[in-house]
Amino acid sequence: METLGEAVFPKREWIPAEVSYATQAANLVAMVDRLQDQVRRLSPEKPQRVSVIGIGASHAAAAGAVYEMRRIGLDALRFLPSELPAGLSGPSGLTVLVSQSGRSAEIVELARRSPNADLVALTNYTPSPLAALCKRELNLGDLSDSSVSFVSFTGTMLALALLTDHWNGRHRADHWKALVTESFDFADRNDGELYDIAAMLLHGSSIDIVAPAPLMSVAEESALMLREGPRMFATAMETRQYLHGPMDAAGPGAHLVFGGQREALLIDQLSQRTHRLAFVTGSDGPTGAATATTLRLPARLDDPASLAIASTFVAQKLTLHAAGLRGFDINDAAFQRLDTKTDSLTNIQ
Repeated sequence: METLGEAVFPKREWIPAEVSYATQAANLVAMVDRLQDQVRRLSPEKPQRVSVIGIGASHAAAAGAVYEMRRIGLDALRFLPSELPAGLSGPSGLTVLVSQSGRSAEIVELARRSPNADLVALTNYTPSPLAALCKRELNLGDLSDSSVSFVSFTGTMLALALLTDHWNGRHRADHWKALVTESFDFADRNDGELYDIAAMLLHGSSIDIVAPAPLMSVAEESALMLREGPRMFATAMETRQYLHGPMDAAGPGAHLVFGGQREALLIDQLSQRTHRLAFVTGSDGPTGAATATTLRLPARLDDPASLAIASTFVAQKLTLHAAGLRGFDINDAAFQRLDTKTDSLTNIQ
């Protein structure tokens, strides 16, 4: 009889990124009730401290959620697994381990070395090594996804938003369903303009992607997708940090800026050195930033968790267009990754 330690969790086959994007809205709408039911069954009490740990896109997805948790009074922290040399002996309270595949080697190893910690696995694929090691799991639905993890990334943001809503005493299932539908429709209606923005970004030697702290998830993920898909030099930075030096290199590069009034002012400052500028803001966003192509999304600036999810559809469309313009097959891997995933609880490949 096979023991848990001997169980093998093989890699899942990817689907084309274009298919993942096209089916994403329907999958996310269906995901809302499924996730809300799981949160209700888990019924996690509001912890004094919560640590969210992930790597790659999973780490990026946690940025905005951790900000929102802090905003409602939680002591919330975001870590890469490599930032925890003593494992989970330091962080106390609830730990959410995020791995969209459930096979991220560093995350699985951290769970394996922390048998007594209060762990919740947040995954897409099931079964997985990570879920097998954790006492509790939030699962997106075992959805087929692409190598650039469109639906898994947005779904992870959604799951963390629903968990935060639970701790904040809010139940917004209808809101999230409407937001997903409206955001997908917005990106579809503005496909031509997004194509033009992608072409503009390609004319820069690199791309700076800037956002305020509440929207850092979409900035970090945008940079990651543009590197993974069309293989562009893209870097994500928080607005205030960007102002303190990094922006001085503006000129040869292009700029994709998410945010509100301070980011509109940043656009105007950057226009002194370059016109390769795109600004993504909320429906109630500022009327400034006249020097940039501006997109107003169907979400408000005072609801950054919603605005971040709406922005993700834009970032994913830009990635698809940029890959097409550069002639890259977004589904082709640049490298054979040797040690990032594990297929068991005892073997890290």
